[in-house]
Amino acid sequence: MILYAIRRSLSNTPLLAQEHVCQYNALYRLSAIGYRLFKMELILTHSNTDFDGLAAQLAAARLFVGAIPLLSAQLNENVRAFLALAEEELPFVRAAKVPAEPITRLILVDTDQPQRLPFLPSPLPQTLIIDHHPLTRPLADHEQQINGDAGATTTLLVERLIELGVTLQPIEATLLLLGIYEDTGSLALPGTRRADLICAAWLLGQGARLEAVGEFLSRSLSHVQEQIYRDLEETVRVEQVAGWPVLLASARVDGPVPELSPLAHRLRDRYASAVTAVAIGTADAGTQLIIRANSEALHAGELAARFEGGGHAAAAAAFVRGRTPDALLPELYAAIRQMIHPSLTAADLMSRRVRTVPLEATIAQAAALQSRNGHTALPVVDSDDVVHGLIARSDLDRALRHELGDAPLARYMWRGPQMVAPETPLATLRQALLNDDGRITGRLLVVDEQRHLLGIVTRADLLRAWEGAAIRDTDGQADTASVLERFLPAPTQALLKRAAELAERRGTALYIVGGTVRDMLLNRVPGDLDLVVEEDALGLAQALASELGGHVHNHAQFGTATLELDVAAHRAAHPKGMQAGLPRSLDFVTARSEFYERPAALPEVEVAALRHDLHRRDFTINTLAICLNPSRYGRLYDFYGGRRDLERRLVRVLHNLSFIDDPTRMLRAARLAARLGCTIEPRTRALIADALDHHVLERTTPQRVLTELMLALAEPQPESVLRQMHELGVLQAIHPALHWDAPMATWFVAAREQALADELAVVGLALLVWPLSADQRIAFAARYHLSARLTGMLNDLSTIQAWLAEIGTLPVADSMIDQRLHGLDTGALQAAQIAATAPGSSYIRRYLTELRDIRLELNGHDLRALGLTPGPTFRTLFEALRAARLDGLAITREQQIAWVKQAAGL
Repeated sequence: MILYAIRRSLSNTPLLAQEHVCQYNALYRLSAIGYRLFKMELILTHSNTDFDGLAAQLAAARLFVGAIPLLSAQLNENVRAFLALAEEELPFVRAAKVPAEPITRLILVDTDQPQRLPFLPSPLPQTLIIDHHPLTRPLADHEQQINGDAGATTTLLVERLIELGVTLQPIEATLLLLGIYEDTGSLALPGTRRADLICAAWLLGQGARLEAVGEFLSRSLSHVQEQIYRDLEETVRVEQVAGWPVLLASARVDGPVPELSPLAHRLRDRYASAVTAVAIGTADAGTQLIIRANSEALHAGELAARFEGGGHAAAAAAFVRGRTPDALLPELYAAIRQMIHPSLTAADLMSRRVRTVPLEATIAQAAALQSRNGHTALPVVDSDDVVHGLIARSDLDRALRHELGDAPLARYMWRGPQMVAPETPLATLRQALLNDDGRITGRLLVVDEQRHLLGIVTRADLLRAWEGAAIRDTDGQADTASVLERFLPAPTQALLKRAAELAERRGTALYIVGGTVRDMLLNRVPGDLDLVVEEDALGLAQALASELGGHVHNHAQFGTATLELDVAAHRAAHPKGMQAGLPRSLDFVTARSEFYERPAALPEVEVAALRHDLHRRDFTINTLAICLNPSRYGRLYDFYGGRRDLERRLVRVLHNLSFIDDPTRMLRAARLAARLGCTIEPRTRALIADALDHHVLERTTPQRVLTELMLALAEPQPESVLRQMHELGVLQAIHPALHWDAPMATWFVAAREQALADELAVVGLALLVWPLSADQRIAFAARYHLSARLTGMLNDLSTIQAWLAEIGTLPVADSMIDQRLHGLDTGALQAAQIAATAPGSSYIRRYLTELRDIRLELNGHDLRALGLTPGPTFRTLFEALRAARLDGLAITREQQIAWVKQAAGL
């Protein structure tokens, strides 16, 4: 009865909160008998059950003790083969043996639709749906759902078995492994997740037989399947649709219908089709549709749903009654054409701003250009931008070694680079690069019909397109338009969309880039908009000003333009509720690249493509861009793995020489890591250490270092930034006497708690240099050319410390406190009252909170009324009177008048 009571208490417990109650199969079988005295639950999956459905049933049975895993009447052939060997060792029950008892709950795994079974009650009882496919319909009142991001439903359940410490029999572990391997294509399909691999490894540790994968998932076709496959091959038609190869085939089977999905897999693998649609007529006057798809091209489940079927993004099926394959295929093809997503093309992938070498250049001139830009190969064009060839760095190096620097470039350039049209789809680009022998250049030149150079596609572009597909599959969204909608006020969105429409009309592109994108993806409210324009920021700003009104300020030397809007006119065009988010101005920056002539120097800037603009930035998480153009609205551009590092909370430098080029990036690394809760990845830390070994901060403009330091001190938690800087060795490089310890961290917390936000950076600097000697502070001020205010503050710190040393622990009168602290910098006083020890800290606090604001009741008019003649004696009298007031000797007006009379001998 104890076991029965346990089962009853757990019967309504959700899957993800159950306690582990079935360590061994014997206990499972014993407890199940008692459990059914109270209620009966059925575990169901879809018909034509595959290994994921069957394995998910088994895993659910191990979690929901006593629930009956009902074996479907329709099983895939390889599943039937497995059960022929193993059914007696597993808890599956066939329909004929289901007890004639009221069903109290259904547990659906790997499906959200229960099978049509005669003994199911109507209406259906409480139903729990466990599936790795997203739900495509609203939940009914009697339904609950457990969903997760995994390549197989079995994985979701095995994760819970691992958590509970369940022990499996080898045959159970083998079935669960088959479930994961089948739905993930042996861990090779794009939908495979880290959890799938972890669960597979655990199952192997539980005794799963890996050789079963080859035996049951890679089975040869039966005689009937071979015949159907031959019939399909005779009807295969491969069409290019929106840049994707789409395969359609049909056949007919008059006898029993075998498992058909392996036939679609084999066709897909043989013809490398992005979409594979197979229609097979059956003897019961219907057609079975089997669909396999690259999720970048098409969502197979959504296509099947048009024919009252279902599935997920990569695989789906439908049975259409009363239709023959010949009648159905045209409709299927039309649906594919309507639903397919266009393939990426050369125009999508190419860099539009391409560095080139003039046809008339010499070898030496071309080598200088390539050395400056760092490219391994450059197109060679004439004055009309017509492509004549391509020159590789290796050829230039050899020519220079042979002292051919003055030789004409045209003599040695490669005249056969592969050229493609801008509409060339991704699959063709990959093949073109292969045909072009990409080992030499790894570049495809995008040209128009007259061979004018439009852009360039590199191996890296194609690799990023491939990696980008995996990223989109992982996070389930093709773009980041929703991020823009969430964080940008409606008036700003409308304004940016109009600007992007003008940019597209002008043949260029507008992007939000950098920290703005980073913060939005982290669900942080972004600061200023960072807008980049390919080609011509000034032209876009002027075009927008002409249309909307406003004035453009051009900063040609920086490639930037600021549009100050006619706010009154623009607000009139928007509903009242939208006016709050209207920006007063927009800053447009032309995409550009940088070149450093020497370490720590300011960079030379030139116009470039978006990718090159992002390449000049400091850290990968700052290299993200979102396109605003209508044709690409919301598309995220991630050339350097920024999103991956953002998800992993890593600060990773973009270039090995980045800290040599700009040493202040070391301070920015610490600031970003602290603000975003990130870790500085090991290679970046090593590069910082190397840069410090080369003393690069000493070669940097002191003002740039100071600016970065003050920004660090102005952070919401400057103590975290300073701790990072100390651990990196940057703090000591700024000045050898600077250090960091735990007590200093408490100072900054105290400063924040005392609401010193307006002066936090200044007070932070004072706290940072508080432990230094007076001479060290003087040296620090001289090294970084501090302003008069900051220099005075540091000098006042020394004055305060000298006074505190002088008084020690002696009691000090209020008048003396006022006399010694009056006129000193407020930032220095605030830092001192935090960092100083008692009783000095209390004296300074008393001065700041009380004594400083005390005013005398008398003024110069009062002294003249007493008959005193104005002059230097007035100041002496007032100073003495203030001291008396602070010491409690002359508090009221009458007492102060009496005091003056006595002091003046009146």
